[in-house]
Amino acid sequence: MKIVAHTIIKNEENWIWYSLISVLDHVDEIMVYDTGSTDNTAEIIKTISSSKIKFRKLPPTADETALSKVRQLMLDQTQADWLMILDGDEIWPEESLKTISEFIKDHGDLYDSIVVPTINCVGDVFHISPPGAGRYTIAGKTGHYNLRLINLKKIPGLQVSNFPGQLQSYYDANSVKVQDRDPSKIAFISAPYLHMTHLTRSSSYFHDKEVFWRGPKFKFELGNPFPDDLKYPKDFYLPRPNIVPSPWKKRSLNYVLNAVWQTPLKMIKRRIFK
Repeated sequence: MKIVAHTIIKNEENWIWYSLISVLDHVDEIMVYDTGSTDNTAEIIKTISSSKIKFRKLPPTADETALSKVRQLMLDQTQADWLMILDGDEIWPEESLKTISEFIKDHGDLYDSIVVPTINCVGDVFHISPPGAGRYTIAGKTGHYNLRLINLKKIPGLQVSNFPGQLQSYYDANSVKVQDRDPSKIAFISAPYLHMTHLTRSSSYFHDKEVFWRGPKFKFELGNPFPDDLKYPKDFYLPRPNIVPSPWKKRSLNYVLNAVWQTPLKMIKRRIFK
């Protein structure tokens, strides 16, 4: 089964090297489309010597509709059995990827898509968002989940679009979101990955500000300590080019002070809207 990963990026220098390295040995190709990075993202990608990475620079995207068009462009150029959605701030443990590969090999023909848990870091890689903060609902399950693999052979007319004011999504020929299709065809697999969505993704605050969809995702929260029974992805420990930032940078005192007063408010809000 051929698996192709799609990665749309802009100013991702903190995590893009770890993201691509983490999946490189487990997919057949990674299509990386840069929509206007102004930091070291492109230079970092070029340090990875692999024919699997198909890197392309595109004009900057101004909104979700423009991003949908980029994803559709990638989809139109993809020849594969499975699509893996990989953002530039997602780092996968090898054990999770092996679990997914085995599942696809043994049961992939029975499912349209695969959903996995996410481990959302807050402040730094040493703290994670509590379970109760997860609000994604897929096939009746709510929590820290994300649909990350799509069976391209099982969904007719697969396309990418977004309604005004909404995030981009993958739809079938009947304009039904992939995650809203037959729940029995959606596989939930215990194969979590690290998601840095609430952290800074570029080394400069101003570079992060240039990305229109990023601001609302940054979060001040104390979080829970990283669980002792979980392992960090192995590429955190690999030798890396000097241009690649360390993943081990701890949250600042300013961050902690902001998190101290904001965390209780977030907890109250979650209880109210549970």
